[in-house]
This record gives sequence, C-alpha cells and structure tokens, in this order.
Amino acid sequence: MHANRLIKKLAIPGVLAVGLAGGLALAPTSASAIPATQRACLNSGLALAGGSATYHPIGVAVHVNNGTKARRVVVFVSMDANVSVNAEMRLSWSIDGGPVTDYQFGPGNIAENQQFWGTRTVMDVIKVGPGFHTLTPEVRLSGGAGATGNVGQVCTIAEAYTK
Repeated sequence: MHANRLIKKLAIPGVLAVGLAGGLALAPTSASAIPATQRACLNSGLALAGGSATYHPIGVAVHVNNGTKARRVVVFVSMDANVSVNAEMRLSWSIDGGPVTDYQFGPGNIAENQQFWGTRTVMDVIKVGPGFHTLTPEVRLSGGAGATGNVGQVCTIAEAYTK
C-alpha cells in the first residue's frame, strides 16, 4: 500500500513536468528572428605576427534579422588558439563591416600565453538596430615585435535576447 502511494506521488509531478515541457516546446522563442545561419564553424588557420592595434577577421560571421525593432544579441565565440610568451590575443566584433575596438561589447582578452594550444570561449552582448546585420568576430595580437599568435578551429553562435 505504501508503495502505491509513493508511485502516485512520484507519477503526478512526472506527468506535470512532461505536460509543461510539451507546452514550452510550442511556445515561440526570442531567437525566432535569427535565421538558420546563426552559427558558423571552420578551421581558421589565421597566423598573426608582431603585436599591433590592427584587428583581423577570424573567418566566421553570423547573420541576424531583427525585423522591425532593435534587440540585444548574445554571441559566443569558441576557438583553439595560442600566443607566444609576453603576448595576448584580443577579440571584438565588427558590426556590418564597421570598425572594431577593444572592450566594445564585453571581455577583450581571449588568449594569453600557456604552454600549449587551448580552447578559449567568450560571450558578448551586442545591441543592434532593426533589420539584417552581419556580426564578425575579429582578433588582434597585443605584444612586442616578436609576438606570434594562431587561431585554429573556431565556432561562433548568435542568439536573440529581446529584453
């Protein structure tokens, strides 16, 4: 008898959870304004030498369509990268081919020296206006004349956030 009561107590929340999950699957999401091309991955093969203030496209971009209103877009970049001793790699975003500056949308330092290649990931929040936009992650190498840095496999993803 106790086992039957326990099963009923556990079954009711389980049924409610399944029903709730099913209802959530039908609800529209804030990311629905972004087309299927919201993600891109490739082996960049980007090699940088000599620290400078010049940003270089990594080779991946994401495209968003905000429809008729401005919205914040959450963007992620994950990449395998390395830099030489006394160097660092900075990451920021070009919006529709515009200029790139340090710390414009979030953390700027994506890679500092370590003995081996490492996977580096950053999340930024970018507010863009109505219509179609291309968001392109770019990196620059900071350090002396002998500084070097490399970007291997890289992926970027965009998701809309409407609030």
